[in-house]
Amino acid sequence: MIANASPLIIFGKLNKIDILRRVFRNIEITKEVFNEVVLKGIEKNSKDALIIKEHIDNKTIKVFGLKERFYNTANKIQTIYNLDIGEAETIALALQLNKKEIIIDEISAREAAKAFGIKPIGSLKVLITAYRCNLINKQEVHELINEMENSKYRFSPKVLLEFWELFEKIKKK
Repeated sequence: MIANASPLIIFGKLNKIDILRRVFRNIEITKEVFNEVVLKGIEKNSKDALIIKEHIDNKTIKVFGLKERFYNTANKIQTIYNLDIGEAETIALALQLNKKEIIIDEISAREAAKAFGIKPIGSLKVLITAYRCNLINKQEVHELINEMENSKYRFSPKVLLEFWELFEKIKKK
């Protein structure tokens, strides 16, 4: 599964990259996402950057470069949809690897992904999926949401309300 910077950062801050790996097995990122998350994060002394770098060093997160054609596509996506280059490259990598889903949180990037026939999956959906698959329990979901809020992860009250309504309806396998 291809991931953008924001979900990696939030799961890194929570020290829960393993949730992403257990839900999706393979995590793939672009070189630009690597630059945003790891290189810039290390400059800022962010612990999540070191956690993510360790996963990359252990090859549990793979970094991909874009072929020139898809790099050009990323630049067009960035311009047309007014996204940052990491978001645009994440969408372009999905096109390059012919993937139908990506993990991405930003609303404008999610809309751009949909325009290319790519289903965006947000960090909250990752938690729902992990819960459904019995990878985390109800208490852990509550604790992770609290930690997300305390780490200044931004979600609207409406999105959070929808999350809890969906969460309460889940019938686990």
